[in-house]
Amino acid sequence: MRKKRMYRVAGLLLALCLLLGGQALAAPAGAVVWGYSEGLAQCELNGKWGFVDTQKKVVIPLQYDSVVSFSLGVAAVNLDGKLGVIRQDGTYLIQPEYGTLLPLDCGLYVVQKGSRWGVASILPFSDGQGGTTNLLYDLVYDSATITEQGGTRVLTLTKDGVATKIPVFELPKILEEKGVPSARFSLTRGKLPTFRDVSPKDWFAVWVDIAYNVGLTSGVGGNRYGPSQTLTVAEVLKLAATMESRYKNDSFHTSSSTGPYWYSGAVNYCLASGIIHSGTFDSGDYTRPATRREIAQIFAATSLAKEMSDLNSLTRVKASIPDVTSHTPGASSIYSLYAKGVLGGMDSKLTFKPNGTVTRAEAAAIVSRMVRAEQRLTLWGDYDASVLVG
Repeated sequence: MRKKRMYRVAGLLLALCLLLGGQALAAPAGAVVWGYSEGLAQCELNGKWGFVDTQKKVVIPLQYDSVVSFSLGVAAVNLDGKLGVIRQDGTYLIQPEYGTLLPLDCGLYVVQKGSRWGVASILPFSDGQGGTTNLLYDLVYDSATITEQGGTRVLTLTKDGVATKIPVFELPKILEEKGVPSARFSLTRGKLPTFRDVSPKDWFAVWVDIAYNVGLTSGVGGNRYGPSQTLTVAEVLKLAATMESRYKNDSFHTSSSTGPYWYSGAVNYCLASGIIHSGTFDSGDYTRPATRREIAQIFAATSLAKEMSDLNSLTRVKASIPDVTSHTPGASSIYSLYAKGVLGGMDSKLTFKPNGTVTRAEAAAIVSRMVRAEQRLTLWGDYDASVLVG
């Protein structure tokens, strides 16, 4: 009961910080703000740590014994001597209940509780008994180590003198077999871009990091990402084709594009997959800016989007978006992506602006939520990762 009360208090503190003053409270007098990473900075006062935004507003309460900087949208924290993992809104992805927490690839951590060791995932999956679990390898091992063997990182789990060795590069396949969400878009620890036009203080830095890390976006040349550049129809179709191909585990994303233009292969793949249809773009001008409505329609038509669970009430979504009605072209696609936690609107009113365009920074946020389930948005109420398990 004490743990449940502790988690509830932490959640209430976060909610209070977000509600008071419209967004968050200013960092207390005397608090020390450290370096920024992915838009947030560590903040410390009297030995308690949390995170502030670029206006030095507290977005994650100063309640932790220690924290590490955010990387790929997650950070490890120490609460009352126990370690866990949070995302950027303070939600726990791994509850703070472990004595040791060592990062692996793929959103996995080697964990220790008492004398027992195992491996935990930031995303839950079916336990095969009607429930969910975060433990990829149960807490039954005497030890767990990560070593380099012949140029390959190896996870070694030992129980009763018997060692089980798992090459780290095999973890994505193991996660797929277990049905862990986002397994085909696994995170690679340490693989981060260094674009000169993306600052650690930028709101979109986290999304550029994730989209780059999972191999969906790259730069525009000259070590630049081009965050303010407008996304074209061709670029949207290339993103959709790549996500579809990787989700379905076919060969498009590993093959060279054929056709007179760099985007010809993506257009043909989207046509063949039913993501778009002949005549969808009557002018055939794929290099023009895509509208927000078109982007929603394209992404919502992918198998990945169709098979996502809703995190938000579809009925409430339909009643809440102020500039989309049932008569708006593409309304069902727009509503769907809000319900699935991919879209959150342009402001606190959830405004969509269907005829507007999307920047490359905004696109990074959208595709990051498409492929990484732990980053999807809950528009009302608490984040419940178990909903993501189909």
